[in-house]
Amino acid sequence: MRVLGFSLFAVAIVLISIALLIEGGPRYVVFAQPWWGLSALAPMLALIVQARISRRPATLRFSRKKNLDRIRGGLAAWLVDLPDGFRFAAALLLALALARPQSSRADERIEHEGIDIVVALDLSESMSNQDLRPTRLEAAKAVIEDFIIRRHHDRIALVAFGANASTVAPLTLDHNVLIRLVRRMKLGVMDGTRTSIGGGLGVSLNRLEDSTADTRIVVLLTDGVHNAGGVDPDSVAQRAADRGVRIYTVLVGQHGQGNNQSVDAGQLERLASTTKGLAYTAQDVESLTTSFQALLDDLMKSTIEGEQVRAELFYWLLWPALLLILLEVLLRNTRLRRFP
Repeated sequence: MRVLGFSLFAVAIVLISIALLIEGGPRYVVFAQPWWGLSALAPMLALIVQARISRRPATLRFSRKKNLDRIRGGLAAWLVDLPDGFRFAAALLLALALARPQSSRADERIEHEGIDIVVALDLSESMSNQDLRPTRLEAAKAVIEDFIIRRHHDRIALVAFGANASTVAPLTLDHNVLIRLVRRMKLGVMDGTRTSIGGGLGVSLNRLEDSTADTRIVVLLTDGVHNAGGVDPDSVAQRAADRGVRIYTVLVGQHGQGNNQSVDAGQLERLASTTKGLAYTAQDVESLTTSFQALLDDLMKSTIEGEQVRAELFYWLLWPALLLILLEVLLRNTRLRRFP
């Protein structure tokens, strides 16, 4: 039957083309909802029924056989069933698309559904100290920028704090904008005479209020101790723990030889442990970079433990199906139009 032949030919051409376009071929394709593939039986059944009961009656009668013999069918007559073939081929492709083909290649998988991260940066006056070159603030900004570049699929927000705290950027996937904002952060844009770690954590937690991500974290970079009064950092950490938010702290700068009174490393460790996060100490640029690398490694472990999301491939079938439907309509109403 020509309709079936045209249908299978069209489907074969489409599937072979897709196999050539998809790197690795069909062996890396899996179906998320394979039972939908059974819907392909519907167009096949319709094709069989049409062949058995839809006999077209003759519409022209000839009084002489020799007149009929002189009529040659030509190419159009031979292709008259091509639109029907395109229609059934499109139906088969749509059935396969409903089965949701996906890529099983590891390098084509999205790492996970994303982590929501808030980076809270200390802008107190002490961040101008040059024990980290060129300054503590500039060194911190450099590693934050590198951190943002490496977190491709995560939404990231920026919070700055000194005597008070404010949002620099809400959660966003526009990392280019984030990097530009990080580069523009500088001392003097807010009161830097005191350090409100509690305020910085509080604003960061608010940025995660509406987050639906499975993993939500706050990365706190500071070189001092909470001395601005107001919100207690430990109470904020407890609220974060209750909401499932982890806090990672990075103590920036050299704090020794009589400077111990300016920092409370124990508090930063307590904030991290309360939320099942980690606390790092960075006394130079190298250790600051190492601390962020360790933080990235820890987040990567969380990524591996999370759900893997395969890349969808259904559109490779959907668009050819729509194209075949368009061709079917076009041919049926032009060159291969049937006249009753």
